[in-house]
Amino acid sequence: MRVAMFNMYSANLHSMQQTLSQLGQLDQQLSSGKALLRPSDDPIGKVKVLNCERDLAKTSQYISNIDSLSTSLGRVETYLDSLVQAQSRMREIVISANSGQLSAADQQGYADELSALMDTCVDILNARDADGNYLFSGNLSRTPAVAQDSSGRYQFQGDAQHRQVQIAADSWVDANVTAQEFWFGNGSQDLLNQAAEYVEVLRDPAKAPGDADFEAVAGAMMQSLDDTLSSIGAAITDIGGKQNRLSLGKSSHQEMALFTKEVIGETEALDYPAATSEFQMKLTALRVSQQSFVKISQLTLFNQL
Repeated sequence: MRVAMFNMYSANLHSMQQTLSQLGQLDQQLSSGKALLRPSDDPIGKVKVLNCERDLAKTSQYISNIDSLSTSLGRVETYLDSLVQAQSRMREIVISANSGQLSAADQQGYADELSALMDTCVDILNARDADGNYLFSGNLSRTPAVAQDSSGRYQFQGDAQHRQVQIAADSWVDANVTAQEFWFGNGSQDLLNQAAEYVEVLRDPAKAPGDADFEAVAGAMMQSLDDTLSSIGAAITDIGGKQNRLSLGKSSHQEMALFTKEVIGETEALDYPAATSEFQMKLTALRVSQQSFVKISQLTLFNQL
């Protein structure tokens, strides 16, 4: 009899502990709104959620890469636009200088302005980002793109390599534009050295529009301007194409992220009415077990164990 009473006591206690555990889990589910709190709740569903979360993390990284790259390309495009403006003024000067008889003061004034514009171009070509990397030096991003050698000639110090940024599983985009592409590799002498020669001609009082030497250097200057402007225009167009590609890629990733979040939500989602009903049922069962436990513990034979 004592053994039977003890077994009844143990069974009732175990039942209450089990019900309390189930109530605790239901309470966590109701509080979090998630049906999956542990892998054991739904192993297949949990694996599905983990895979979705991994995909979502990758998608978020791609979006972050796109945003950073878009900002960087926008900065590069702004500098290229500034180069176009500087060269447009150079072109105006060359046209004006060749349009008629110039005084020595006029030639000196044009030479001074061209020199200032050359300095502006050098500053732009050696522009750096927030981390101090030179934008137009290729992979040699810690080296200025342009510098003068011992003879005073301008030289490109970078390389023609491109850094790439991943924007999707199998998609990469060039993150930089090199000065080699649009300034030093356009088929004619680079604009800085050509402009330096033209400035020397303008400063020479013995040379004037109409002279063979003057006209030859002016013609080469115009050709260099045309070639460089064409190359920069192509670079700007290429950046525009990249920006469109980035915009489309970001939209696609955002849609995929939204879908993935919906899948996670649906997989983890808790059926509130069912969970609430089950909670009430478990709570009622616990109260019944507690009442039974009290009655069993009050039995005389139980007290005599």
